[in-house]
Amino acid sequence: MRAAGILPEDAPDPRAEWVEKLKLMPIPVLGLMPQPSLEDTDSVGLSYGLDDRGYSEMTASINYTLWRNPDDRSDPVNLADLNEKTRRSIEEVPPWPRPPWLIEYVERLRYPQLEEAVRTT
Repeated sequence: MRAAGILPEDAPDPRAEWVEKLKLMPIPVLGLMPQPSLEDTDSVGLSYGLDDRGYSEMTASINYTLWRNPDDRSDPVNLADLNEKTRRSIEEVPPWPRPPWLIEYVERLRYPQLEEAVRTT
């Protein structure tokens, strides 16, 4: 996700739009089976190449949070290895309100992420 500037507190959650864009895929996009160590973040990605003949390639991805100790999510072993700059940027709370989905997204950056991708050419 890339956003610049200050989002209003009521900015819409872009994840619903991303899911709709997945319907462009000419093949089914399947996620991983539910399991204790992985949590679907409802965050998907879609990229594609387009030329005068139409789509030349498409890639879809589904993102998951990886829990090293799924029985105790507060266990420090679950935290991602972050550099100091990234850690500070996550912990710094801006003086303006943020949309709830953005706060959730920033909090998830503390934990390792797993991305499953499907590509068609």
